[in-house]
Amino acid sequence: MENNQTMLEREAFGGHSHTEIFKRYHAALRSRVGDAKYKSWFVDLGLAELSDDCVTLATATEAKRDMLDHRFFPVLAETWRREVGPFRNMRLTVLKNLSAHAARIDAQEEKRAANGGFAAAAPAAAPSAMTPVANGAQARPGDEKEAAFDGLATALDPRRTFDAFAVAPSNRIAWAAAQEALSEGRPKELIYFYGPSGVGKTHLLQAAAHEWERAGDRGAAGYVTYNNLVNACVSAVWANSTQALHKALLAHDYLAFDDIHFLSGKNRTQEELLIVIDAALDSGKQVVIAGELPPAKLVEAGINQRIADRLAGGICAPIHPGDEPLRMVVLQKRLENSTAKCTVTDDALAFIARTFSQSTRETIGALNQLLLMYGGEDVVVDLDEAKTTLKSRLEDRKRVATIDDAIAAGAEAFGLKLEDMTGRAQPQRIVRARHAVVWCAREVLKESFPRIGKALKRDHTTVMSSFRRAQALIERDKAFQDGVRRIREALEG
Repeated sequence: MENNQTMLEREAFGGHSHTEIFKRYHAALRSRVGDAKYKSWFVDLGLAELSDDCVTLATATEAKRDMLDHRFFPVLAETWRREVGPFRNMRLTVLKNLSAHAARIDAQEEKRAANGGFAAAAPAAAPSAMTPVANGAQARPGDEKEAAFDGLATALDPRRTFDAFAVAPSNRIAWAAAQEALSEGRPKELIYFYGPSGVGKTHLLQAAAHEWERAGDRGAAGYVTYNNLVNACVSAVWANSTQALHKALLAHDYLAFDDIHFLSGKNRTQEELLIVIDAALDSGKQVVIAGELPPAKLVEAGINQRIADRLAGGICAPIHPGDEPLRMVVLQKRLENSTAKCTVTDDALAFIARTFSQSTRETIGALNQLLLMYGGEDVVVDLDEAKTTLKSRLEDRKRVATIDDAIAAGAEAFGLKLEDMTGRAQPQRIVRARHAVVWCAREVLKESFPRIGKALKRDHTTVMSSFRRAQALIERDKAFQDGVRRIREALEG
């Protein structure tokens, strides 16, 4: 069985057990980009997670994260491969308390090194009388420390209410499930929203929380992001205070956990979450969870079977991408609830709903850009003004490649017909082309395995296997490398 130390090496933030590796990585980055760029963008870069599936790097602000993601991501990825080794996926996140947390853990690591690789030993006792803790030492029962989890629950966005949520056939089941969470006089069922990014899962989680708190007599509502949950779990295990973590979570009578699919591979965090889910439901609290995958697919993606079983046994509510009429209603509601002085015509709103269709989040983003320009003025924004203002955004969007683009480029690169890529034929030359497309869709487009599988008409596990085979081929097969290069060039313009 995996011990606490092994689990924390996979989950701990700041690269606590990988200090020397990450220092070497930083030195290589500095050498590659130069002192000026390094000090501006890379100096506070931290290692938030290192697992078999993902390398997650963290920086202090959203602005830095966006710059690193859009401008320097190839540098980050290539330097990691060169200095550390191959990886399946790399992500960037924001972790404002990374430096302080890393400093605390580095101090513990230095203390361990000073003691010959071990932390200061606790008084000897029989193993059965000891509880293992994260730094490799042993803690006696009763030594559990109090940890502060004040920032565990994220503040609710006041704009994410039921009044601002547009209901349509694509999300009606999920909307009904959110209403069920607020019902009185019935046993509380575990509720699970699932669907792709940008369809309104977070909105529903927070809307139900707003209504819960508005009642005044239901108790506290807590909305917990996956990042905060992992952070808190790591801190709790390092401080040997998991009971304090459970207590902090169970202080809420409505508990919402977002983006559960991102807990893939974080085994210890999943174990603690399972304990909290069971305890909350047993005590009559309401638990609502959101993720991208249906319960049956979560296990394939690395989520604990017991968690998936709990979700499958509750109320499972899918949310599908909305159509143009839904996006139009979303824009109208967003505009009604804004403080903008300008008036946006229906023609301009229809243009946004029709044109920016990749997700509801993209649609709202286009409207936000329009309001940034005219929101403070008492003017009418018509279709022509909207097109002019959003021209640069539309041009940027046109340059965004899709999985379908990757499939078309793969067919051309390997001399195949387009229908070969999604057909059932299995000749080696076709299979290799699919491997190349999967790799590029994952590494270049940053698409999820379920979305890649849907485009190629394959299941999730087949796509994951294809990605691993592509990684192996890239390292040894020049013809395959050339095919991947041609696909990348087509996608990156």
